[in-house]
Amino acid sequence: MSDYETELKFAVKPEAITAVVAALTTFPHQHFRAVRLTNSYFETADDTLRQWDMGLRIRGCDTEYEMTLKTAGNDIGGLHQRPEYNIPLSRPELDLSALPADVWPPETDVAALQSSLRARFTTDFAREKWLLTVNHSVVEAVLDQGSVVAGEAEHPICEFEMELKEGTAADLLTAAKALAELP
Repeated sequence: MSDYETELKFAVKPEAITAVVAALTTFPHQHFRAVRLTNSYFETADDTLRQWDMGLRIRGCDTEYEMTLKTAGNDIGGLHQRPEYNIPLSRPELDLSALPADVWPPETDVAALQSSLRARFTTDFAREKWLLTVNHSVVEAVLDQGSVVAGEAEHPICEFEMELKEGTAADLLTAAKALAELP
């Protein structure tokens, strides 16, 4: 149920997308059509999850939903490594009881926590994906284009993420170097 996520994130200007895709696709790759993803991110009024270094969301794609909890990990020079728990849902409603009990600090009242959670912001974007073969590793590269909304405020999203699916972090960094060498 838990995976250890290793990823890099890059903000990108829309006019640079073509060059970034060209750099990434110099590696052997498989391309996937863009899909629309909606996400709601949850928090308590007093930022309990943030204090615990956790993030909680529900993601929707077509009629499929998934609850994801990301917990404390490491962030070294932009390389994020952290445990991630993904739970399939039949509808877009939180169900903290589906997560392992040991993800929470001792003495956490999970039912009370769930009742205090509210959606803080939402994202809605198109995600295009490539699976890259880098040496003996598999790196997932995604382009997200859309928006984030919090209350009345809205901000555009245009970013690339690169996540190690199999292999070594060194190969993930090799793929990222292709982006770093762009003009």
